Amino acid sequence: MQTIHTELNRVIVARVYPDEDLIESITQVVLQSDITSGSINVIGALKKYTLGYFDIKKKEYKLHSFEEDVELISCMGNIAFKDGKPIIHLHCIVGREDYSVMGGHLGQPSIISVTGEVIIHETTTPLLRENDPRFNLSLLKLNK
Repeated sequence: MQTIHTELNRVIVARVYPDEDLIESITQVVLQSDITSGSINVIGALKKYTLGYFDIKKKEYKLHSFEEDVELISCMGNIAFKDGKPIIHLHCIVGREDYSVMGGHLGQPSIISVTGEVIIHETTTPLLRENDPRFNLSLLKLNK
């Protein structure tokens, strides 16, 4: 296991409007606010969303997009950087009209229907990602 110790720097609150892509909007906030790294929490509603499941045998995400109105019950993740660019890594649970739920890795497109209420807790220590060839994924690199 790798660990680092960091502290909270700022809390940024944002609202994503209808027809905006959630991940693109969070990326804009990160760049405009010069956020170094942090954790993300989101609630709201989506009209189109993409969920992913990582197939460990094939070393790739299976992505599927849905077009239906859902509640974004819980969405959490982090902000890290690779090659100077922000990587927004989110997992979410959505609630459907029949009260069933689905979840997974949130991909694009993921389009807001009513609102996306975003809270970012920026950390003082930058988080970086590097490729792990065992999985062909960019994973957190926590050693200094």
